[in-house]
Amino acid sequence: MKLNLSIDEKITSVKGFSLSSPYGDGKVFGQPKGVKSLGFIEVKSESGISGFGETYSGIYSPELIYPIVKYLSTYLIGKKLDSLDFINDLNNIPFIGHSGIIQSVIAGIELALLDLIGKIEKKPVYDLFKIDDSREIKCYYSGGSVAFSEDEIEDDIIKMKNFGFNSYKMRVGLQQWKNDIKRVNKANQLLASDRIMVDAIMGTLVNKWTFEEAAIKVKDLQKFNLEWIEEPLNPSNLMEYKKLCKVSKIPIAMGEAYSGHLHFEEIVSNNCADIIQVDATHSMGFTKLLEFSNNTSQNKATHVWGSSISFFANATLALLSKNIEIHEFPSVEFQISNDIIMEKVNIKNGKFLISDYPGFGININDEIKNKYNYVENSGYKL
Repeated sequence: MKLNLSIDEKITSVKGFSLSSPYGDGKVFGQPKGVKSLGFIEVKSESGISGFGETYSGIYSPELIYPIVKYLSTYLIGKKLDSLDFINDLNNIPFIGHSGIIQSVIAGIELALLDLIGKIEKKPVYDLFKIDDSREIKCYYSGGSVAFSEDEIEDDIIKMKNFGFNSYKMRVGLQQWKNDIKRVNKANQLLASDRIMVDAIMGTLVNKWTFEEAAIKVKDLQKFNLEWIEEPLNPSNLMEYKKLCKVSKIPIAMGEAYSGHLHFEEIVSNNCADIIQVDATHSMGFTKLLEFSNNTSQNKATHVWGSSISFFANATLALLSKNIEIHEFPSVEFQISNDIIMEKVNIKNGKFLISDYPGFGININDEIKNKYNYVENSGYKL
């Protein structure tokens, strides 16, 4: 699936910045400053139009987004928008361009370029790829904080149903295991035939399960008929994932911890996961990610844990990919997301109808930048 571009404009400016937004009730797990900070990229062309992208790495290192983008901008300014082949110049920076935080920022830059091109062409990004298909995308409600009690899980599920979802993901791994089992059981009782996913967030928590612990816990969860168990091991231990896949009766999901194509190819070639979750704001860049998703049968879900840019960009990816079956909707209210979107997200019967606004349907003007001025040291911390 290729882009067909014929734009006679050059890139004049590429800037990175971080913003901080009120998040949930201000007491969200991992957000000690009471806000959530994100990394954004703004790309301008000769006509003065701006395109915006987001990098998942900004959640964890918001202070680094500005200097990294400033460095990478030297590869981009002056390039003509008749092709995005120049993105390869960034990917091919020796030793640092193909993975890690640089790759995550490159992914955000590519989104900004696609948003810019869509606005210049007055087309939504998905239409740049010339598809003619339904614009509905199946979504799941991603909530169930690892810190929630049984009662809070119940409240969360009521909220989910009011939003129109019928698939629910919750977190485990922080509390005593007997409490987590009770929490999952509560969700199972309330949701009946609805789909349930469980995320062990071992890429985030400090005290990670060993392979032996994970194998026991996965077995304990079998009775709940889960759609998947996500990140039950340290993401650095790919070969342990391979072993766990062989013994687990629950599908193993993973992917958000990786940014470069080499890791994803290793996951596929070694059968380290049953479901590979990809993120357009983090994983290898949109066009490469689309190619990967279309050629990988294990790829069934997106990962989204950012602003509405992340949600819309990944929704576009899900729409274009033949192998992505379900799209993640973060449950915690994120104030900035409501201010930068052109059309409110509307979920009906567990499905999202993607808008036909140009680009990704978002805008970040100076008023928004001032309103959500970056709060120092507000990156995700436990």
